[in-house]
Amino acid sequence: MDTVTVDCYNTQASTYADRYEAADMSAMHQLLLRYLPPRCRVLEIGCGSGRDAAFLLAHGYDVTATDASPVMLTLAAQRHPELASRLHQLSFPTSTTQPFDLAQGRQPNNSTTAPQAPYDAILSVATLMHIPDQELFECATQIRDLLVDDGILVLQLSLHRSGLSNGRDDTGRLYNERPPEEVQLLFERLGFRLVARADIPDFLNRDIRWYTLILQRATGKMARSVDEIETIITRDRKDATYKLALLRALCDIAQYESHMAKWRHDGTVSVPLGLVAEKWLLYYWSIIELDIPGGNVVIPQKRGLEVNKPIAFRRAVRDLAAAYAPHSGLSALYNDYKAGTVPVPCRKLLDTALNTIAKTIVSGPVTFTGGALEGEGSYFAFEGPKSATKKCVSPKSTCDSLGLIIVPGGAWREMSLIGHWVSESIILRWAELTHELSEKQVPVKDIIGRLLIRPVTDRDVQFARKIYADTPGLRCVWTDKPLKKDFAVDHTIPFSISRNNDLWNLLPAATAVNLSKSDKLVAKTVLLKQRDAVIHCWELLQAQASDRFEAEITRALFHSPKPNNQNWQQAAFSGLVEQVETLALQRGLMRWAL
Repeated sequence: MDTVTVDCYNTQASTYADRYEAADMSAMHQLLLRYLPPRCRVLEIGCGSGRDAAFLLAHGYDVTATDASPVMLTLAAQRHPELASRLHQLSFPTSTTQPFDLAQGRQPNNSTTAPQAPYDAILSVATLMHIPDQELFECATQIRDLLVDDGILVLQLSLHRSGLSNGRDDTGRLYNERPPEEVQLLFERLGFRLVARADIPDFLNRDIRWYTLILQRATGKMARSVDEIETIITRDRKDATYKLALLRALCDIAQYESHMAKWRHDGTVSVPLGLVAEKWLLYYWSIIELDIPGGNVVIPQKRGLEVNKPIAFRRAVRDLAAAYAPHSGLSALYNDYKAGTVPVPCRKLLDTALNTIAKTIVSGPVTFTGGALEGEGSYFAFEGPKSATKKCVSPKSTCDSLGLIIVPGGAWREMSLIGHWVSESIILRWAELTHELSEKQVPVKDIIGRLLIRPVTDRDVQFARKIYADTPGLRCVWTDKPLKKDFAVDHTIPFSISRNNDLWNLLPAATAVNLSKSDKLVAKTVLLKQRDAVIHCWELLQAQASDRFEAEITRALFHSPKPNNQNWQQAAFSGLVEQVETLALQRGLMRWAL
C-alpha cells in the first residue's frame, strides 16, 4: 500500500468515514449476497469505516476486516462495535515486518488473534487503486494464497477519476486506475477465472466509473487448463514424440471434428480412440515413409535413435506406406480409407497399422501424460477396447470399434477455443524434440516440412465436380444463377482454413463467385438464404456416394448419430451454420456476401 495514501487516510479519517457511511451501497451489497457462499469466512482488504464488513456480519458471514490505516480502524470500531474483535491493521502487500503474520494467519505479541487463513472469500472495495505498480503482482499473489480452492474474490475499482496529477488527487492519495481487462488478466494468470462483471454508478454522482469483478480461484495451483497443457508440453518427460502427437490430434479434433467428442455427466469429454489413431497415421506417415529400404530409420522419434527399439508402429506404417508408394502414397490411402475402398491386399496392412497405433496411444501417452503436474494419476483416462483386429479399415468401423479417450473438460474447452494456436505451437515443439532425438542431425525446418504434409485430395474435388456436371439445370449455390461448363467447386469452409475436402463442403459455384469468395467465410445471411440450395447439393452427393457422404457429414456436422432419412438435412445444415459462425468468431475471419 502506498504510504503517502495511508497517511492521508490517517489525517482525514473522520471525513472519509462520514462519506463512506453515507454511501448507498445497495447495488454492491446485492452482488455480495449473490456471489459469496452463504455464511462463509470472508477477509476484507481495506475495510475503511467498516461499512461493508458490518453488512456481511449482519448477514451471517464470519468476517475478518483489515485496513492499513490504524485511525480508520479506530473509527470503524467506534461506528460498528460488533466488529471490534474482527479488525486488524494490515497493509497489502504484506511483509514479514508487518504485524499480521501471513504464514501463521494471526497477529503476534499480545494482540487479538485473527481467524486462520485461508478464507472462502476476499473482498476489496476501492483499495487496489492505492497499490503502486511495482507492488501489484505481489499483492495479487498474496490474495490468491489467502483463498481456498474455488474461493471467491470480489474487487471494486474506479475509472476516469478527474483532477489527478501524476496519479494523485489533491490530498496526495495514489490512484492507479487500471482497465478491468488488465486487472482480470492479472488474476487469470494467477489461476482465477472471471465469474461476473458489473458496472456501478458513483454514489456521489461524480463522473467516475466503478466496476466490480467477481473472480474465482481455480482448483489446485494451475492457472488454467491451457497452463496444464503447456506444462505437459514443456516439462513432461519425453522419451518419444507420442505426447506431442496426442495433444496435436486432440487440438485438431476439437477444432474441426468436435461433434465426434461427447460431454459426460462428470464434466469430462470422451474422444474416439480411432479418430486419434487416424490422425497419428497421417502425422507419422510423412516421417516414416523416408525410412531406407531394409529398415534404417532416417528421422527418429524416440531416444536412442531407434537403433535397438523403434517406435511401436514404425514397421506397420512403413509396410503400409511401401504398399501405397506406387499409387500416390498418403493421398491415395487417405482417399481410399475415407471412401471405404481400400484394396483387399492393403486392408490387413491398414488394420495392423491402426491397431498398433491405437494400442501405443493407450499404453503410452494416455497412461503417462501429466507427470509434471502436481497430483497423482494420468491427465487422461481410457475406456473400452484399445484394439479391434480386422475392423480398422474405414472411418466408421475404426471409431465404432475402438474405445474412448477421456479428456478433462477444462482442457477440451481450451483446445476448442485456441486449439489452432496450440496445434501450431506443438508442431514447432515436435520439430525441436525430433532435432534433439536425432542428435541434431535432422534440421528443424526439414522436420516441420514433414509434419505439415497433408494428403493431396484434389481427387475429391474432381469427384464432386463430375456429380454436379452430370446434373441438369445446375445452378450456383450462392447466387442461384445457371452455371456454365467451366463452373468451380467451392469449399464452403475454405480449404486454407480447415483443409477439408469432405463432400458436404464441396458445392458448385460460378467461377467469378468462387474467386470473389476465395478464403472468406460466407455471410450468415447468404448461408441461411441459400439453405435449400445447399441441401439440394448434399442430396445429389448422397445419391452418388451414400456411404462416404453419410460418414463424413455425420462426423463433421451432427451432434448425435445421424437422424433418420426424413430430417437429417436440417440437422446437418444447423451443424454447418454452427461451424461457420464459430470459425468466424474465433478466428476473426472475413465474411463474403453478394
